[in-house]
Amino acid sequence: MDEFSRHHGFQRLLFFSDAVFAIAITLLILDVRLPPGATVLDLRLVWPQLMGFVISFYVIGRFWLAHHALFEGVGGYDYPLLRANLLFLAAVVFLPFPTMVLSQLKAAQGILFYGLSLTAVGLLLMNLTWHARKAALLLPGQTFGGTVRRLVNQGGVALVFLVTTGAGEVWPDQALLVLLLLFPMGPIADGLGRRLEERVDDRARRPVPSEAESRL
Repeated sequence: MDEFSRHHGFQRLLFFSDAVFAIAITLLILDVRLPPGATVLDLRLVWPQLMGFVISFYVIGRFWLAHHALFEGVGGYDYPLLRANLLFLAAVVFLPFPTMVLSQLKAAQGILFYGLSLTAVGLLLMNLTWHARKAALLLPGQTFGGTVRRLVNQGGVALVFLVTTGAGEVWPDQALLVLLLLFPMGPIADGLGRRLEERVDDRARRPVPSEAESRL
């Protein structure tokens, strides 16, 4: 494959990914509908749908930002990366359905389904991130610490999904409120990831002691 074909294929990967995100995030609003005969003053009737829309919009937006940040440091692709990306996008475009289930059931089963669906997206993004590192597809200057930061950030959000799933089993009426932890968890996980990135990269830059020095 020549350089032009490879660059064209990489651009197709990015354009297709952005289109899937755009479709998924647009589908979220289609389930927010007032019942027949209701007025704008009856928005309380659709507050679960509105809350599901806001949370899922934020979640998909964060996944898009993470995907965008990952591919800013990726310089090429292979077919295992394409397959990993497709699996991740399949989970993303599926998210409007568990969002609808969450807003309609408003029960432990709906929250369990929603939380597990979001956890799956997070784990598939971590798999995509790790594959890019493992397959040596990253651009020069992309450090292992940067990969650690992304994995910590993605794992922190996935952890909130798992906590929400458990909360739905114990306190089904309050589990939706637990999802609000997603908003502060993003900056917290990113800050922790950045500190780990600095520590990992600083350790990697330290000169390896010679055998004579190690004996002292």
